[in-house]
Amino acid sequence: MMYWDQITTKNFLEHIVGHYDTAILPLGSVEAHGQHCPLGTDNIAPWHFAQQLEKTYSERLLILPPVPYGYTPDLSVWTGTISVSASALQAYVAEVGRGICQWGIKNLILLNGHGGNIAALQLAIDQIAQENVRVVLVNWWLDFSQQIRTIAEGQGHAGEDETSVMLAIAPGLVHMEDASFNPFRLRYRVKGAGVGDQALRHATTGDGRVGTKDKGEKIIAIVVQELSHLLERLWNDDLFDRVQ
Repeated sequence: MMYWDQITTKNFLEHIVGHYDTAILPLGSVEAHGQHCPLGTDNIAPWHFAQQLEKTYSERLLILPPVPYGYTPDLSVWTGTISVSASALQAYVAEVGRGICQWGIKNLILLNGHGGNIAALQLAIDQIAQENVRVVLVNWWLDFSQQIRTIAEGQGHAGEDETSVMLAIAPGLVHMEDASFNPFRLRYRVKGAGVGDQALRHATTGDGRVGTKDKGEKIIAIVVQELSHLLERLWNDDLFDRVQ
C-alpha cells in the first residue's frame, strides 16, 4: 500500500523519491448533510475513491492524508458543522501542495468532496502550479455529473447521489428514517437573510429519500473509472480534446 504517511522516511528516500511522480490529496469538510448522512460525508467519499485507485495503481500512485475541514459558512448554523475561512483553506492547501512537490511529485490531483471549497482550491492550484507541477482539481459530483445522472435522477447536498454513495460506503452511518426532500431550488446565486432557510432546508438539497446502496455502488464505479482515465491521460500527456 502506498499511503504517504505510512511510509518510513528511509523507505521514502529509497523507494519513492525518483520512482513516484503522482499523488492524490483528498479534501472535504465537516458539515451537516441533511439529518441522515454523517458530518464527514465530504471526507468519506473522496477518501474511498482514492483507496480504490490505490488498489489498481499502487506502483505509480501515492495517497496523501486528507484535508478534512472546509469552507462551509452556509451550513454553520447546523449542529456539528466546522467551517474555516476560504483564505485559510487556500493558504493551507497551497502550503501543503508546495510541501508535496519538493519530493518529486509532478502530477498532483486535488480530489475534492465539498462544493464550498471550490473557489479557494482554484486559487490554491494556481500557487501550487508555480512549483513546476501539474495540478488537477477534481470535484467528483460536479465533473462527472453527466455520468452520474445516468444512474441517479437527481443530485444534491445529501441528495439522491450523495446519499446513495454513503449507503454503499458506510451504510451504518446513514439513518434513512431521517432522510428528507427539499423542493426549493434557487434561481440565482443569492446569499442573504432568509435564503438559506429554503435553499438548505433540513441541510439538504435534492431528495435523499430515494438514495439506495445499488445506485451508490454504480456511482462509485463510474467515478473511479473516470479518475482512472484521468490518471492514464496524465501519464500519457493526453490532456486536450481537439476541436474540429
